[in-house]
Amino acid sequence: MNGYSIGKIGTFTLRDGALLSERAELRDLGFQVPAGLAAGPDKLIALADLKGLSWRLDLPNQKLYVTATNDRLLPALLRVGATPGVRTPVESGTGATINYDLNGTSIAGQTIGTGSFDMRAFSPFGIASTGVLAYAGGGPGGTGTNSAIRLDSLYTYSDPDTLRRYRVGDFITDGVSWTRPVRLLGVQVDRDFALRPDLVTFPLPTVSGSVAVPSTVNVLANGTQLLSRQIAAGPFEIPQLPVVTGAGSIAMTVTDALGKQVAVTLPFYASSELLAPGLQSYSVQAGLVRQNWGVISNDYAHLAGVATYRRGLSNWLTVEASAEGTEGTAMAGGGFVVNLDNFAVLNAAVAASGGSGQSGKQYAIGIQRQGSVFSVGASATAADHGFRDVAAMSGDPVPRLQLNANVGVSLGRFGSAGIAYSAIDSDAVAAPIQLYVPPGTILPANTVVQNGVAFLQPAQHAHVGTASYSVQLYNVSMYATAFRDFASHGATGVLVGLTIPLGARSSASVSAGSGSSGAYQQVQVQQSASEVGDWGYQAFGGTGNPAHEFGQLQYKSPWALLTAGADHVGPQTTVRAEAQGAVSYVDGGIFPSNTVNDSFGVVDTGGLANVRVLDENRLVGRTDKAGLLLVPDLRSFDVNHLAIDPTDIPADTSVGAATRDVRPQDRSGVVVKFGVKVSHGALLRLADAAGKPLPVGSVATLRATGIAVPVGYDGDAYVEGLAPHNDLAVALPDGRRCQVTFDYRPVKGDIPRIGPLRCQEAVP
Repeated sequence: MNGYSIGKIGTFTLRDGALLSERAELRDLGFQVPAGLAAGPDKLIALADLKGLSWRLDLPNQKLYVTATNDRLLPALLRVGATPGVRTPVESGTGATINYDLNGTSIAGQTIGTGSFDMRAFSPFGIASTGVLAYAGGGPGGTGTNSAIRLDSLYTYSDPDTLRRYRVGDFITDGVSWTRPVRLLGVQVDRDFALRPDLVTFPLPTVSGSVAVPSTVNVLANGTQLLSRQIAAGPFEIPQLPVVTGAGSIAMTVTDALGKQVAVTLPFYASSELLAPGLQSYSVQAGLVRQNWGVISNDYAHLAGVATYRRGLSNWLTVEASAEGTEGTAMAGGGFVVNLDNFAVLNAAVAASGGSGQSGKQYAIGIQRQGSVFSVGASATAADHGFRDVAAMSGDPVPRLQLNANVGVSLGRFGSAGIAYSAIDSDAVAAPIQLYVPPGTILPANTVVQNGVAFLQPAQHAHVGTASYSVQLYNVSMYATAFRDFASHGATGVLVGLTIPLGARSSASVSAGSGSSGAYQQVQVQQSASEVGDWGYQAFGGTGNPAHEFGQLQYKSPWALLTAGADHVGPQTTVRAEAQGAVSYVDGGIFPSNTVNDSFGVVDTGGLANVRVLDENRLVGRTDKAGLLLVPDLRSFDVNHLAIDPTDIPADTSVGAATRDVRPQDRSGVVVKFGVKVSHGALLRLADAAGKPLPVGSVATLRATGIAVPVGYDGDAYVEGLAPHNDLAVALPDGRRCQVTFDYRPVKGDIPRIGPLRCQEAVP
């Protein structure tokens, strides 16, 4: 090809001086064959029909010389990283999990108990879940009303092959950036890219080129080398270079055999707001609007429906649309997200509503640039007084104006600085928002409380500007923040402080500031309890109006995170105790553990106790006396690498594989078996009739299992699967055969040595 051998063999037909081949064969050899080019009745295409290509056949030597332009050749694809192989299948066991968060509080002679419960049952056919808030006590001496409030009850089925989720029950609607979510009781179908964590949904930069001679290609992204590869002469393409979001640059250098170098630098801007070309997402949901969530278990209003759609049309353009409706109103709109010449991302949308004699429009626009040195963003949403959506018809007023703007700059070793401005103006709330208020809660002024339910009027106008600066000096972090609320009589505040690390898990911080209540100072020391067996603490003291002191102690046990502390604000002291954990049932066993936020795995070593288990090469615990250990922090739909330490396996025990890759369903458990079993093996010393060790290269076969093993030096052979009485057939290198009969008695935790065993020559 163009003077260089490509090292491939092709099948061609020579007919009346014309050279022909099949379309698939030509593509495999690297030729670009137009889709509209017709083949003959025998499915053959003549090379003469390919424009920009000429050929010469050396028939005696069976060589084909081709000269072709770059547009007639398929580019060589150079991929960064490993080529995707067979995907690990999604697994799920059958069982149930209850996450709990129990709190006991004593304040002003009142004892209050609260609990939050997340209960779910899982199987390969989906997950059924529900949540409950429970309250007990509240009166003097612990007397008071007890109540329980149901949160979301939901059945979910996820299909990772189609990236679809199906939900029936209580859920929050999906939407786009210029719509507002609501809670519904109904049915939802959406495309969820979280089912493929390895899938990059936004456009990635691609570089391509052509070389006349074999060369070496080097590609760097923001100074980090991504690829270095030798390529043959012809066109090449490097698709989907892995980069972080934001602005950056790709540098590509091509070096030929003589050292001649050509360098090209290309800017890029990667944003998760864009979808890759051809990629689309959607959601369709309908049901009854839920009100007073977290306050009333079953408060459902009118019927509503919401549908959204997004699609990537090109590397620089994504379109989106949304429609929703309920009794009294219907709303629909559309918008786009566009990459502005790899400098920034611009999004814009317009929506209109109508119904019940009212109509209105909403406009949204925004721009964002995120860079390593300078970042800037701004967005604005404006709606007229006639605009309505489903959330507005449910008591949440439409903001008439929302403004957000921010500027950030990195100063290198001198730190970073930023300013931001946010504003929101909304109409008066059509209906009061109800929130449950435990006794002793400090409430804002002008708040009405009836039977433990507070009726709050949210702020209708807020215009807040902030400025911040932070810098790292050695190991000390220093920061300063100031704000001003231009809508609340010019309220201002400032805060400065520093944080000093005291170890891998502990730190101390000191800060001082001033606000509407005057000046204040704060000091805090803390240590996190991140691993099982860790102790943690937090101590806080602050002056001001009112003064505030707080302290707590934590311990992370294998079955729960335990917390106890006291909080003193002004004249009031609160004593609190808390336990957070989970109880799971799977594979016939009950497993207490720390909170299971996503998925978990139960490692099963076949009854072998005290075996160390590693998750992503991090020790997470040891198996119990039944050979089981629950690992609570697996990532759903992602590949998790679990392993056991083979040095903990006794000598008389074998394990098929010490590592396992598992891909669990979300919020589910999976049993990970490592196939550990007692080997019933022994090291046999085999000798001939004269007592001399059998020669190396002999092969011993256990008659009961038919498994053959080699004989090593000194006549040693390791044989597994032994019974109390065994027969062994041995084939010698010179073709002779002999046999051994022996008894076996296992030794727990060890491999017995048996012999020497005299091998009696078999009669032909």
